[in-house]
Amino acid sequence: MEPNQLNLFPEVKPTPALLTEALVMSADALLKWKSQILDYQQKVRENKPPEQVTLFDIAPNHCLTVM
Repeated sequence: MEPNQLNLFPEVKPTPALLTEALVMSADALLKWKSQILDYQQKVRENKPPEQVTLFDIAPNHCLTVM
C-alpha cells in the first residue's frame, strides 16, 4: 500500500495552466452579474422553503390503515 496518494500516478506530471491576457467580461458586466446573484440569493433567503408533497395523491385504502 502506498504511503502517499501522490505516488498512485507517478507518470502524471503537473502542468501550469495557460493564462489568457484578455478578460472575458468587462468590469461593468461582472458587477451587474454579481448584483443579480446577490438579488437572487436574498430573495431565496426571504422566501419560505418549499414543502415536500406527495408525488401521487392516493386516497387511503382500508387495507393500508393500521389498527
